[in-house]
Amino acid sequence: MFLDAGPGDGSFPWWVFLMMPLMMLGMGLMMWFMMRMMMGMGGHGEAHGPGDTPQKPVVHAEGQAEVESLRREVEELRSRLAAVEGEPAPRQPDDRPSASPGGEAEA
Repeated sequence: MFLDAGPGDGSFPWWVFLMMPLMMLGMGLMMWFMMRMMMGMGGHGEAHGPGDTPQKPVVHAEGQAEVESLRREVEELRSRLAAVEGEPAPRQPDDRPSASPGGEAEA
């Protein structure tokens, strides 16, 4: 066969000297493309430079109203939690206070 014809007794094919550098360059190029793809998974045209972000965020009136509504709701929930924490917990008739700090009954 023609590809097996090497120097001398044919133990080493001649085309290896041409293919090995091409394969090494091809593998390096494939690795570079794969790393480039993995680093850019966020989408097309995304860069992490300072010129990409706007200097001042855009404020919408609907968004501000929603933020205020959520703040009021959080304050209401905090006050309800503080009121619940201030009251002693209702006890069940079969509950007995435990003497150990872990809450397990000692035998």
